This record gives sequence, C-alpha cells and structure tokens, in this order.
Amino acid sequence: MTILILLTVITTLMAFLSLTNLPDDEAQQTALLPFADDPEAARQLTRETGLVCQHVVQPADEPEPPYRLEA
Repeated sequence: MTILILLTVITTLMAFLSLTNLPDDEAQQTALLPFADDPEAARQLTRETGLVCQHVVQPADEPEPPYRLEA
C-alpha cells in the first residue's frame, strides 16, 4: 500500500511540474485539441472566438467493408 501511495504522489508531482512549465501557446493549443479532428468545428471556433487551432487533421476516408450483406 505504501508503494501505491508513493507512486501516486510521484505521478501527481510530475504532472504538476510538466503542466506548470508548459508555455501559454502550447497550453492554448492543447485546449483546442478536441476540435482538431473536425475541420468545420475548428473553423467555427475560429469564427466565434478568434482562436486558431493549428493542428487541424483531415480524417481519413473509411474503407468499404470487406463484405456486403444482401437481403
């Protein structure tokens, strides 16, 4: 049980240190990541707030299923 508590404290400390040393621009872009996989949502976010999501990702086309069920 002591090891679990120690690992929890170490993990929390490391997370705190990594987040406090994050530059403001990177922190802002991290907050915008939920919009990165939807180009339309990223454009709407830019229109409404003026914040630009720099890492917009175009989703890949889904492949056709390897089989087709016919009734």
